[in-house]
Amino acid sequence: MPQITFPIFLTYLAICCFVSFGSVTQTLAQGVVSEVAIPSEPSLPPPDPQAIVAPLNSDPVIANQLDSSRVSPDTFSSVTLGGTPFEATMIPPMTPSVFPAGESLVQSSTGLVSRRLSESDALSSGLNFNQFPSDFLKGLTLRQDRWGLKFGGYVKADFNHDFHAIDSTDTFDPATIPVGDPDRTDSRFHVRQTRLNMDARWITDQGDPLRLMVEGDFFGAGDTLRLRHAFGEYQGLIIGQTWTTFTHRAALPNTLDLVGDVASVGRRQAQIRYSHHFFDDRFTAAAAIEDSNVRVEDDLLTQGTPRSPLADFICRLRYNGDDAQIQLAAVVRQLGFQPSQPNPSTVRTGVGSGLNATSYLDLTSRSRLYGGILWGEGIGNYRDLPDIALASPTSAVALESLAWYSGVHHQWTKSWSSNLTYSQGDVDNTSNQLASSIQRLQYFAVNLIWQPTPYTFAGTEYLWGKRINLDANGDDASRVMVSFGFLLP
Repeated sequence: MPQITFPIFLTYLAICCFVSFGSVTQTLAQGVVSEVAIPSEPSLPPPDPQAIVAPLNSDPVIANQLDSSRVSPDTFSSVTLGGTPFEATMIPPMTPSVFPAGESLVQSSTGLVSRRLSESDALSSGLNFNQFPSDFLKGLTLRQDRWGLKFGGYVKADFNHDFHAIDSTDTFDPATIPVGDPDRTDSRFHVRQTRLNMDARWITDQGDPLRLMVEGDFFGAGDTLRLRHAFGEYQGLIIGQTWTTFTHRAALPNTLDLVGDVASVGRRQAQIRYSHHFFDDRFTAAAAIEDSNVRVEDDLLTQGTPRSPLADFICRLRYNGDDAQIQLAAVVRQLGFQPSQPNPSTVRTGVGSGLNATSYLDLTSRSRLYGGILWGEGIGNYRDLPDIALASPTSAVALESLAWYSGVHHQWTKSWSSNLTYSQGDVDNTSNQLASSIQRLQYFAVNLIWQPTPYTFAGTEYLWGKRINLDANGDDASRVMVSFGFLLP
């Protein structure tokens, strides 16, 4: 087959797969409806409302939180049990509730679906791979009194075809473009982005939600399970591994590719973080100490070992609007390097710091514009690049870098959505770095995602990237990606 027609063939193949995938899901759904007889609800006598209210009042915490003087009458005006609606009497006034008016034990600023829990705000429309399950109360969920447990995740199969050489076959990372190598094409089929998570929450005796969250994918060595998130959260305190405080999750690109861009910070690392909400939750301030991983240019590895003398300190301030968020985050870190000669040698240290300004704006209920600018010295590790490089044959320096990204997410219909994003990152190299050191990275992605049912999705994405080295030599790469997946409810 001539090379010029191969992209057309791939497009035709993707369309055929989409049509087949939709036919299968619709046939399965129709088959389930037509073959399974749903028994009718047995007729039950209307239950005694006092029998329902009495057990709730027996628990002082729940009784306090169900205070009728602070809860809208609409909350209890119509209750259904066993398929039979009945009118429930209001609970007599008690002590002041910890919940704002109109909110319940489950859904409130301090309930199981608290807006103050990490990454529970600013949920986008449609399918988003960067957020946890958007509805804690639905799907594969267990609930009993004051606690709830939800299992989530998805199975995702990716078919990638590269039209030019790039060494990262499972993700699209422009830093791995082999500049100067003979051109080649590659194909890869994998399911490594499949994710599983468990989210456990309960209301403590003090009336505040406590949360445990664990999530993993299969990007470990040999397709083994890799830990993404594992943390506990209570009263604004997070201990464990999750998105770094330097990240703005709601402003990340929603790409089928796991990398997403070359400018945003999508790192997850171990940390201790405290967050505080004020001005009616319009502002959130957070401070954290986090795991530090100092990286150096490859040629420095022959002369010594990178060290991380102290944890990174990160703080951020976020404005939460009705249709927008604006965040400014700062990081300060200590960089270390231990020369191998003379042996043993003391660790030499320096300071790294940076700023990350990010935001998103919901233009309409279907369109979200997002972007960010990242600047710093010695923060290359937050973009999987070196922090330190040689400044002279006997000294090293923290590398300065500047990166930016922008994009738009649009929900065409209830089932169809797209994301378009572009990003660029530049490094201020030293004259003593290798000629093959990265000077600029570029990344472009556009996709179309189809979600015919709440439990299935398919999508295709075009990716382009370019790498330019210190010696001004560069190469680009492009990829077509087709994905299919099944979502846990």
